[in-house]
Amino acid sequence: MIANLFTVAESEPSRLRGALAHLLSVTREAVDVADTDGEQEARRWDSPVLCTYRVLPPGDLALELDIYVDDETAGALSEADLAQGLAVRTTTSVLYPSMDIDLDSAYWVAVPDGRVVRCRLEAIDSDEDTRYRVDAVEEKVPDLPRAKVEWLPEALEYEPMGTPLSDAFLATYPTDTAASVEGRVHYSLRVWERLVRRLESDWSPSGRYREDLFRRDLEARDTLARLVREVDDVYAGGLRSSVTRLDGIFRACTEPGNEEKTERWWWCRRPRSVPW
Repeated sequence: MIANLFTVAESEPSRLRGALAHLLSVTREAVDVADTDGEQEARRWDSPVLCTYRVLPPGDLALELDIYVDDETAGALSEADLAQGLAVRTTTSVLYPSMDIDLDSAYWVAVPDGRVVRCRLEAIDSDEDTRYRVDAVEEKVPDLPRAKVEWLPEALEYEPMGTPLSDAFLATYPTDTAASVEGRVHYSLRVWERLVRRLESDWSPSGRYREDLFRRDLEARDTLARLVREVDDVYAGGLRSSVTRLDGIFRACTEPGNEEKTERWWWCRRPRSVPW
């Protein structure tokens, strides 16, 4: 197993060695810990656990850890398990990359109290070295006091959400650039169906959403209202049928507001349960 982690506070090499030994149920002598900028010739490269750390320039993070654990020692332990175990044993939050979001900024924070919190990590390049800033977290983390606390829109965007009606129509619909009619149909129809499916499932899988994204999704429905008049006649009926079916689910899962206008009626309805 290879793990690439960050720590919020700096830990002494001896403490890292002890934490890794305890977590992996090996002796301290089985763990080799060294500074990447230090002497490498004396390292015990045949150790089952190798930890190379780099002291980071001033920022939100103190150390970058590259950890190798041979398969027999690691067993079923994952990178996330390693981060969580180190956080508890070193009493500092430990960051590890998110595997479910394909973004360089997508990370999890393993907090010493046992929580795991999603976060956004930003690299700030300079002439000397790269420092890091934790821009936002989804829950308050005591040793990251400067981070904004918010639900990350990129995480909500990557939540698994089936779009069967869109898939069926778009399977035979042409593709083109994002700015074209075809591109806007692909984008807007999927965005509208993802919102409808969230409402239908009472905001599953996370049970939450953001008001700004909700408004963005309603704007996608505005776009569809225009696009049904712009697409080629051969596809207009199919698009109109898909939108109508999605609209029916949207109506069933929302409540009317004070006034429901004929045009853009979707703006005059509200979710039965508000997730923000």
